Amino acid sequence: MDVGERIRHRRKELDVSADALANFVGVSRATIFRYERGDIEKMPAVTLKKIAEKLRTTPAFLMGWTEEKETETAPINTIAAHIDDDVTEEEMDDIVKYIEFIKSQHKGK
Repeated sequence: MDVGERIRHRRKELDVSADALANFVGVSRATIFRYERGDIEKMPAVTLKKIAEKLRTTPAFLMGWTEEKETETAPINTIAAHIDDDVTEEEMDDIVKYIEFIKSQHKGK
């Protein structure tokens, strides 16, 4: 599987629309589809990192360097994904940050 196929497969696996990914990354929907088809071969590292972040994986997985799909924050994002759909992206980020804060507090005990 190449980078584009991994992006598409992971996006579908997580039920992330091309529009949502494009908005998060700061590119057009068409650009996401071009990455997935392999029409754009030289993706900027910052773009790859943003795509990996949204897809809860690592750039290394998307590049095919590792088979480790999930990032350390995947369980947090799974919890956050079960919150009502009417939560904004900013509110969701706050929820994830709060969960990470709570986890950090428990590590010290």
